[in-house]
Amino acid sequence: MKLYENIEDERDRIQACINKFGHTSDHNLDWWACSAIDPDSLPVFVEWSDGIGLLAHHSKKEWRIWSDPVSPEKDMAETIGEFALEIFKDKNIEALWCDDISDKIYPELKKNQNLKLNDVYYSLQWPVLNMLKYDPNLPGSHFKDIRNARNKFYREHKVEVVKTDEVDKKLLHAIVDEWKNVALQKQKEDVYDLKYHKAIDNNFRGFLTARVLVAGGVPVGFNAGYEVVNSSGRFAGVIGINNYSINDLGLILWLEDLEWIKNAGYKELDMQGDEDGGLKFKMQFNPVIERKTDTFCIKNNK
Repeated sequence: MKLYENIEDERDRIQACINKFGHTSDHNLDWWACSAIDPDSLPVFVEWSDGIGLLAHHSKKEWRIWSDPVSPEKDMAETIGEFALEIFKDKNIEALWCDDISDKIYPELKKNQNLKLNDVYYSLQWPVLNMLKYDPNLPGSHFKDIRNARNKFYREHKVEVVKTDEVDKKLLHAIVDEWKNVALQKQKEDVYDLKYHKAIDNNFRGFLTARVLVAGGVPVGFNAGYEVVNSSGRFAGVIGINNYSINDLGLILWLEDLEWIKNAGYKELDMQGDEDGGLKFKMQFNPVIERKTDTFCIKNNK
């Protein structure tokens, strides 16, 4: 295996791997490059001689794998196992985190007696919405409360949707900061905002669309997404951030995203992995759970 740290110089190499083997909505070069969880982590592309790869992040004491290996499914567990044993030759590396990995992989890695796996930290379910069946009018009693909330919001607020490049980046960063403050109060831990700040600074490079919701002349949230690699007609609604300043703002941001995706002609929407309340909200729109993922840690058995 070979490690590439200069992502800009190796864009063609990385994109070729993603184009050939990419299969999850997180297999996006620019979103991965933005998505280290702390400022000291750097993106590293790991490539094998047969062209398969890993999208990873590296800090002083740990590595993290971003989504599934960019490889055929049959090779995924073996690829992670081989990578873990290689990086653990460096005794300064304490752990390898596998973030949002197919739930088929953890049981396979458990069979490897050379690896020390912690219990699964958390699991997510990934709903996919059939956009051909989705009706933005939200008819029927099932959507009555959502319709009422939407109508009330638009009665009480003058709403505009503009491109992110029409809004001062400072205002977009402020939305993320306000979102983080509220999210920390709700979740207490595991609130990662750095990737959103980096996406803003990078002008949403790699995203097909990035739009800001403006209410009463004030930017209050933004949506961004891109097409899923090797999945014709499927869109990934990757970012949906709001500052919680108005009641039902999160719902309105979701509906704006769904309407844009519908009007753009996509057949399916990857609604992104979720659990508990977030998943319950998404299931109101009658998607299908397509896959499940685990996040877990492999410890360096020094």
